[in-house]
Amino acid sequence: MTELRRAIGLRTIVSTGAGMALATVTYVSFIEVASYLTGNSAWIAIISAGLMAMLAGSCFCELNSMYPTAAGLKLFIEKAFGERAAIVIAGVYIIGQLAIIGAEIYILSQAISQGFTFMPPVVWAIAFGAVLWFINYRGIKIAGAVQDIIAYTMFAGLILISIYGLYTIDFQIENPLGIGSFAEGFIPAMAIGITAFIAFEWVITMSEEVTDVKLIPKGMMISLGVLTIVYALFSTAMTSVLGMETLAVVLEPDGLPIPHIMYGEFLLGGFGLYFMIGMSLLASLTSLNAGIMTSSRFVYALSRDWSLPRFMSKLHPRYATPWVAMIVVTIYAVIVTTYGFLTHMILSMIFVIAAAECMIYVVMALSVIRLRFKEPDTERGFKIKGGFLIPIIVIVIYSIVVSFILFGPVKPQDVLDQRIALYFLLGVFVLNTLYVFTIWPRLRAKYQKIADARKPRRRRK
Repeated sequence: MTELRRAIGLRTIVSTGAGMALATVTYVSFIEVASYLTGNSAWIAIISAGLMAMLAGSCFCELNSMYPTAAGLKLFIEKAFGERAAIVIAGVYIIGQLAIIGAEIYILSQAISQGFTFMPPVVWAIAFGAVLWFINYRGIKIAGAVQDIIAYTMFAGLILISIYGLYTIDFQIENPLGIGSFAEGFIPAMAIGITAFIAFEWVITMSEEVTDVKLIPKGMMISLGVLTIVYALFSTAMTSVLGMETLAVVLEPDGLPIPHIMYGEFLLGGFGLYFMIGMSLLASLTSLNAGIMTSSRFVYALSRDWSLPRFMSKLHPRYATPWVAMIVVTIYAVIVTTYGFLTHMILSMIFVIAAAECMIYVVMALSVIRLRFKEPDTERGFKIKGGFLIPIIVIVIYSIVVSFILFGPVKPQDVLDQRIALYFLLGVFVLNTLYVFTIWPRLRAKYQKIADARKPRRRRK
């Protein structure tokens, strides 16, 4: 039987975790964060979100050290709370998280069309989607090498243009500590800031393809540190150089989601325009490449474990890639991308992604606590220090944040996006619950019957 191949190391773990999070849609999140604060203090909300992501990441690290598998996210919940709960929660999470692929393709196509007007945005979207699918189809080593090159090039480029931007204003940042109202300013800003770190934890789905599973926790924390530094630096440079009055156009209902393109063109003219288009391309390529790599492994693992139809667990006999799962992920991405082109309501996708992310952080922290009692003797290669303190902090903080995302006060123009996100997640939850109590039992019984029929029977003496 063909299996996933162990072929990637720490470098690719870092580039995948950080690259999955740093997407073109992240630049829009920076402006949303800044719009809730009174000064050029988006960096405070971003660093706070980064620190919280590290606490949440430690929960993933402990759980993954117990059960290092591509289906880890589902298995952690299953071990703690049962398989039905695991399928429902994991289903809501993966469907919510995969919205990032559609949103990213949409924003990338809009950004590229600013410099290359001869081709409609939708054609760019189709072209890049096809290229990334082919790269991933050919195998994890090729996809990993591509990920390393584009991710590290992108980080270097963003750091350089951030420092240059701050240099042009003599590093004079106006009101860098002003956050305004804590409840109606900082908390919503940090909640949106969390979207900038979305999906860093997806590297655990590659646990069956790393040369050493102990590299996962190390790589995850390094990627979060890199992201926090780059985000804080770039968001500060962009808002300080252009000012929120100029960037406010991005937040308008029909505004183009390209603040980074505006920043590059303002700094360096035509060269800056194409430089930031290049950064957009790299950001989207690394995010989409990592997204296809990780999400397809998760779908594959769910199918292999009989939680989804078995045909999704097929691996290519030569490249050992889950090509059917990749097709399933691609179809969903096309649907979300189409929604973006038809409605232009990208913020609703960001709300969905952020809420799904906060939900899974809370569930992972609860799973850590539950398994400490339920399986105290299970070996843990990584264990969170301080007893239950960090998991409890994660539960409290992210419960507050998710409530703000879905129910808290937002700007009037964002109310519809918020409601769409809420209804979408509720709908997905209901559909997953129906699946678990109607289709899944029949699916499991069918596969169990097939497995029993294939078992060799003992001969009678």
